Amino acid sequence: MIGRFFKSGFGILILTPLVILAGAGAMVGYQIHTVTHPPRVTDVVTPSDLLLRADEVHFQSTDGVALFGWLIHGEREAPTIILCHDLGQSKAVFLDATVTLQRTGYNLLLMDFRGHGESGGNGSTLGVDERYDVLGAIDFLRTRRDLSAERIGIWGIGMGAYAGLLAAAERKEVVALALDSLYPDVDGYLNQVLFKGLPPATSKLTGFASVFYAPYFEWRISKATMAHTLPLMSDRNFLFVVSNSKPESARTGKELYASLPEGGQADKNLLELQKSGLSEIYDEDKRKYSEAISSFFGTYLHVHEERAPEAIQVRIR
Repeated sequence: MIGRFFKSGFGILILTPLVILAGAGAMVGYQIHTVTHPPRVTDVVTPSDLLLRADEVHFQSTDGVALFGWLIHGEREAPTIILCHDLGQSKAVFLDATVTLQRTGYNLLLMDFRGHGESGGNGSTLGVDERYDVLGAIDFLRTRRDLSAERIGIWGIGMGAYAGLLAAAERKEVVALALDSLYPDVDGYLNQVLFKGLPPATSKLTGFASVFYAPYFEWRISKATMAHTLPLMSDRNFLFVVSNSKPESARTGKELYASLPEGGQADKNLLELQKSGLSEIYDEDKRKYSEAISSFFGTYLHVHEERAPEAIQVRIR
C-alpha cells in the first residue's frame, strides 16, 4: 500500500519536496561540519622560547571535557587574564602578545578550547559549549593560591570572544573583557562563513539554510545570543575591537558596542582597526592593538588594587 501510494502522482508530489529538503539539509549539515571541525594546530612556539616562566596545566570544562593550557606567571597574587583563541587556532596565537602583559605583572592563562590544540573533545559549537571551557578555567584559577581569582580579565577573539562573554555573564569575578571580532549569534556567524562573497540577492538562500542550524546543534544555539547577554552586563568593563576590512563584521560589532547602556556602573570602549585578530595584523595596527589591550587591562584590571584607574583613549562615539 505504501509503495503504491508513493508511486502514484500524488505520492510523488509529496515525496519530491521531502527528498529535496533532506538533500539540502544534508548539504548544509556537511558545510557546518566542515566549518566546526577545523584541523588541529600544533604549537611550534612555547613560553620557554620567549623566556616566560610558565606551567603546563590540565583542568576540566564544567561539562567534563579535558583541557590543556599554559599558566604564565606574573606577580604573586596578581589578577589573571584568560586568553581565548578563535576557531581553528590554538593558545600559541597569543604568545607574542603576552610578553608586555606578563611584564606588567599579570598572570596569564592561555587555553586550548575543546577540539583544538592539545585539549580533548571533537569539533566546535562556535562558542556555545566552549563557554563551559572558560568556566572550567575560572574554576581552575580558584584552586591556585599563588594568584588572585577574585578579579579576572578575558581577552577573546572570534569564537573565544563569544565563549568568554557567555561565561562572564555567569561569573561576577570577570570584571574586564577585551572582545575582538565578537559576532552576535551563531546563525549570523554561519551566514557570513557559508555564504561569504555571494551577492545580496542570495539572502533568501541564507534564510533557507539557517532553518537547519538549530537542529544541527541540537537546538542549543537559540538562547546564546549577544543581544540578550550584553544589556545585562553594564557592571563590566569592555573593549570591543572591530575590523573595517570586514564591513559586515564591523557593523555588527559596533551594534553590539552600542547595545551596552550608557552611564552604567562600568565603561565601554571601541577600537577600530583596518584588520583585527592577532594572526592578521601588522605594523601600525599591531602597535595600536597592543597598546589598547595593555591600556585597557591596566585601567580596569590593575595589578595593584591601590592604583586609581585612568580613562583610556580608544573610545569612538
